[in-house]
Amino acid sequence: MSSAVADEGIDKYLIDDIDDEMLDETEDEVVAPVIVPEVVQPATSAAAPPPAVPTPQPAAAPPADVAEPPVEAVQPEPEPATPAAPSRERRLADALDQLMQESFDVEASALVSLDGFIIASALPQGMQEDRVGAMSAAILALGERAAAELGRGQLTQVFIEGAEGYVLLVAAGGRAVLTVLARKEAKLGLVLYDMKAAADTIAEILR
Repeated sequence: MSSAVADEGIDKYLIDDIDDEMLDETEDEVVAPVIVPEVVQPATSAAAPPPAVPTPQPAAAPPADVAEPPVEAVQPEPEPATPAAPSRERRLADALDQLMQESFDVEASALVSLDGFIIASALPQGMQEDRVGAMSAAILALGERAAAELGRGQLTQVFIEGAEGYVLLVAAGGRAVLTVLARKEAKLGLVLYDMKAAADTIAEILR
């Protein structure tokens, strides 16, 4: 073997060895796994739910044991009461009282029916109404009879004079007679005028 061949063989051998070593190194580099560090994520048990949207809640009802304040009802204003009209008896008594207040000469008065019953009276204490009524009816009946028989027409009044005063009777319509006891010093003209006015009022009430 020549020296050139020997040199070539040795060089080839050396080159082959170097190539093998480089290949081995390259394979080692390729084969070796590349370790990539893992990023550890925090463990979660479950995915977080989306945020809840608040829903309007109805107003809480008051407790059953709490009493609500009573609502005051608006009461209508009461209408003024109309005074009741006085009775007929009251009106007749007022007519007699007015007669005695307007004429100071009148001591007593009475309204008597044609059959002798007292309808209303303003008599002094101790004077009996029944006797006044009976005598008034008797005097009225006698005066009507005398006026009719003597041709004097319908009786309008009866006048009796005594030592202590006067008894005067005036017709109050066709259903009653007004009897008045007057003082001895009475002015008969004024007394008769007041009696006729009272008799007209009484006749209106008795209609």
